[in-house]
Amino acid sequence: MKKAISIILIVVGLLLIASPYISKLVIKQKIKNANSSDITAEMIVKNNENEAEYDFSSVTDIDISGTLLSPNKINKNLIIGQLVVPSINLNLSIIKGLNNTNLLAGAATMRPDQKLGEGNYPLAGHFIKQKDILFGGLMDIKNGHIIRVTDKKDIYEYKVYETVAVPDDAVYMIEDKKSQERGKPVISLMTCYYSSKTGKRYFVMGELENKIPYDEKLMNSKQ
Repeated sequence: MKKAISIILIVVGLLLIASPYISKLVIKQKIKNANSSDITAEMIVKNNENEAEYDFSSVTDIDISGTLLSPNKINKNLIIGQLVVPSINLNLSIIKGLNNTNLLAGAATMRPDQKLGEGNYPLAGHFIKQKDILFGGLMDIKNGHIIRVTDKKDIYEYKVYETVAVPDDAVYMIEDKKSQERGKPVISLMTCYYSSKTGKRYFVMGELENKIPYDEKLMNSKQ
C-alpha cells in the first residue's frame, strides 16, 4: 500500500513539474489550429458578419486543467484578421468574440462594433509566463514599437505611444473615446496584469500611422 502511494505521489509530482510545458504545447497547437494563413480577404468579410459571443464573466486565468480539458475547438468562421508585433515575435489570428476558447488560440475582439482603422480597436489576449506564447510578452513592448493588423485587404500599422496598468473595471480603455482624445484611430492590446487576481489590466496603446495594401511578406516582417 505504501509503495502504491509513493508511486502515485511521484506521478503527481512529475505532472506538476511538467504542467507548464504541457500547457505550452497544448496552447501552441491551438494557436496553430487557428492560423489565418489560409483565410482570404473575402472569407474575412463574411466572417465579420457572423455573430460572436462576448462573455467577459467566463474568462479565467490559464491553468493546466482548463487548457487540457477545454473541449471547444476554435471556430474558423470567426477568424477576422492577423495581429503581428515584430518586437516581441507576436503573430496571432484575430478572433471575433471574447471567451476562453478564443483567448487560448489568439487575440480576441472586445466589442461587436469595432472596425479596423476606425475609432478604438481593442484586442484581448491571455497573459502567460512564457513570453513567446499569446500575450505573454506584451509587457516588453515599448513606446515607438510597431503593431500591425490586417484584414488581408489592407495592413494597418500602429505606433505604440503608451503602456499602462489600470483597474480591471476601466472600461473606458476599450471605448472610442480613447481615439477621440488622441485625434486619430488607435489600437488597444489588453492582458491581465500578471494575473486576473491582481485586479488590474495591462494595456498597450498604439496610434494609426499607415494604411497600405496587403502584402504577406511585409505583414510578417520582423522589422
